[in-house]
Amino acid sequence: MLNAMGFYSMQKEKGLMKNAFASAATVVLLLACFSSLNYGQSDVETRAAATSQALVNGHVAWRSKLSSPGASIQVKEVGRQGSLVQYHLYVSGLPFNELYTAVSWPVTQAKPSPVMEGVSLGKDGIVICAGRTPEQCGDSSKKDDPIEFAFNAAKGEPYRVALIAGNDKAAVVIVPEPIMAKDKGCVLNVERLLPHFELAYFTGRGFPPNADVSFNGESYGEKRLVNAKTDSEGNLQFALMPFVAGHQKGTTTIKGVGTTCSPSIEFEWGT
Repeated sequence: MLNAMGFYSMQKEKGLMKNAFASAATVVLLLACFSSLNYGQSDVETRAAATSQALVNGHVAWRSKLSSPGASIQVKEVGRQGSLVQYHLYVSGLPFNELYTAVSWPVTQAKPSPVMEGVSLGKDGIVICAGRTPEQCGDSSKKDDPIEFAFNAAKGEPYRVALIAGNDKAAVVIVPEPIMAKDKGCVLNVERLLPHFELAYFTGRGFPPNADVSFNGESYGEKRLVNAKTDSEGNLQFALMPFVAGHQKGTTTIKGVGTTCSPSIEFEWGT
């Protein structure tokens, strides 16, 4: 059953491999400046801007920099009931004879933290509790039991999971309820990097390569122009703070302008 954290269907295990937390936490500082961060209010303090920058950098790094060369995690949905979604994880490119620590970085926490230790890789790389030795997680009567990673997902909420054993790492970002828009081959996604969408992170693909792309944003009639630059493959990324002064909640619309495609995405923020 779900534990008190509400992230995983797993048991509490012995304290092994404590250095895994330190390795995962440093991901927040891996990337240099993420230059396309935009802010919804002109008077946002420097400290808030720096904190937002670190969150974006850490999120991007988790997805693209944390895994060891050649390592990856494939995700298979195995159950869904309302907002509760369950997954099995399949790892490739990591040793099968290691014991791993499962690390999580939910949007409700400033840093990653270990949530389960003594994790093994089974047939086809499925993440399991082997339960065969005291160091392995799981019940000895239920050997090689696949771990069900369960998330009570909000729209656009990313769940960042990693398996770590020393220098061997594999990380994945799971978004059970994605917020996505498509238009003429272009795709735009938005993810919440804070619990109430105080910080929104956008990614896009299928846009013209090496191009300046603009988006019209609007909340409570307050309009702004957001500019982004695509890479050589037509991918882009940018972030913004959607909150509007004097309002506790609202809806933001972002729509592409001035290109061959104009995906329009809408999301709700606030309490």
